[in-house]
Amino acid sequence: MQAMIKSKVTERSQTTLPPSVRRVLDIHPGEHIGYVIEGNQVRLVNATALEHVDPAIDRFLALLAHDIDRNLTVFPTSLLERARALTRNVAIDHDAAIEGEIGL
Repeated sequence: MQAMIKSKVTERSQTTLPPSVRRVLDIHPGEHIGYVIEGNQVRLVNATALEHVDPAIDRFLALLAHDIDRNLTVFPTSLLERARALTRNVAIDHDAAIEGEIGL
């Protein structure tokens, strides 16, 4: 069994990351920790390091959000009702594997 590093959980369900854990994960103040649950175990990861930062995408998404804010129109109620009626008895398993080729 690997060495275990422990920290106490306070009454407010808070804990302090021990210095050795912060060093291993390269965690700094203001960064995010990720909790990966695997069965009955939890693995800590540096979530900030896993975040993908793409300035071009960020600018595009900001432009898109601005455009939506300025030009968003109300979705027609009649169209929504029609879509609900057409899909009323359709069962969808969002966790099912995708079969066949997918074109993007």
